[in-house]
Amino acid sequence: MKAMRLKTVADCRDDIASRLQAIEKNSRLNAILGVNPDARAEAEDCYRAQRRGLSFGPLHGLPLIIKDNIACAAMPITLGCRALASLRAASDSLAVQRLRNAGAIILARANMSEFAFDVRSRSSLGGDVRNPFAMDITAGGSSGGCAAAVAAGMAEGALGTDTGGAIRIPASYTGLVGLRPAHRREMLEGVAPLSLSKDTVGPMAHTVRDAALLHAIIHGQNPTVLQQIPLSGVRLGVLSALEGEDEMQGTVWQAALEVLRRAGAVIIPVTLPELESVRQSTCLSVYEFRIAFDAWLKGYANAPAGLAAIFASQQFLPEFSPFITRLLQANTLKNPEWLAGRRFRRRLRQCLSETIARHNIQGLLYPTVSQLPKTLEKMPPGCAPELAAISGLPAITLPCGISRGGLPVGMEILSGERDETSLLNLALACETALNTGG
Repeated sequence: MKAMRLKTVADCRDDIASRLQAIEKNSRLNAILGVNPDARAEAEDCYRAQRRGLSFGPLHGLPLIIKDNIACAAMPITLGCRALASLRAASDSLAVQRLRNAGAIILARANMSEFAFDVRSRSSLGGDVRNPFAMDITAGGSSGGCAAAVAAGMAEGALGTDTGGAIRIPASYTGLVGLRPAHRREMLEGVAPLSLSKDTVGPMAHTVRDAALLHAIIHGQNPTVLQQIPLSGVRLGVLSALEGEDEMQGTVWQAALEVLRRAGAVIIPVTLPELESVRQSTCLSVYEFRIAFDAWLKGYANAPAGLAAIFASQQFLPEFSPFITRLLQANTLKNPEWLAGRRFRRRLRQCLSETIARHNIQGLLYPTVSQLPKTLEKMPPGCAPELAAISGLPAITLPCGISRGGLPVGMEILSGERDETSLLNLALACETALNTGG
């Protein structure tokens, strides 16, 4: 397997300079909303420490990209929205604080789907995030700016948020590893909300090991040492109902499964009784967003009074007007639809755990999205990303090949355990077999 890419460089000043050049060179991707003006000075501090034989931590001097709904002290936090262009974070989010404590340099803020509403990244501040593999195709969303930035070499890692697939979908579209951790409310400190029942913060990187390192640091853990487990005899359940009808993706997907078989994995077709209910499930963010978002805005002195004030200003993408109108009608949280969604969450988690136990499998596999992107418009990803989002269980996507059209294909693995360690070890084994680690 190829080496980890998140490693301290000999001169972090040169690395920062080259990353800034990459941002400028790839400006047409619309991946970046703003650069940290102190990045060069921070790199100089890191270099001087290196010369004295000192280290600030396992990420010493490494530049990272942060999605612009995650607070970074003294930097704007805009959610891609013109109405929020003047907001600045007074302090770091918990995750960013831990990255800085580990020595990382926050290089830039990433463009995103405005308010994190969509599965393609388009905002009134940054426009469409374009895919480095094809400029006329979306990078996905809502963490598309992070994905495009890492794929184009602006940084080796990024921090995004995932509510219904917002890390995994763009990671799949751009050939990256994207981890949605198990849902933990405490990790949302300093993160603009979309759905507090489903929001998560997670890493995007080129390799499973790098994603594991970032994951451990933002959760306040010692850097995870993954075990290189053999795939021989490992039982993997494949949800064939999620394989989709995209012929180009399907060819790559079947070839990837065959590689895993040759590596010794036992591939077991699996059905999920609740799958149709997932397709029809209640969108909790419809009821949760306005209440949590208005409360979040109160933490900023110069912020609009609330979602209603933003709607009145019309300083956002006009295409979101119907959706915001619907959100403004949600005045109470514990209504029958929201309660039904919460009950289904518990039922789906139980169903997934029972399915994994019944078949004695280590993880569930399926294509991350139902079809490859074709334009800059939104491509319905299917219900696969919602399995982890609704259940609260962790899932990871990793590249499993390139279609004949030149686009990456993602393989998602879902774990039945809330602890991500076994999932990351399994993902590493699959990455090694597929030879996609880097």
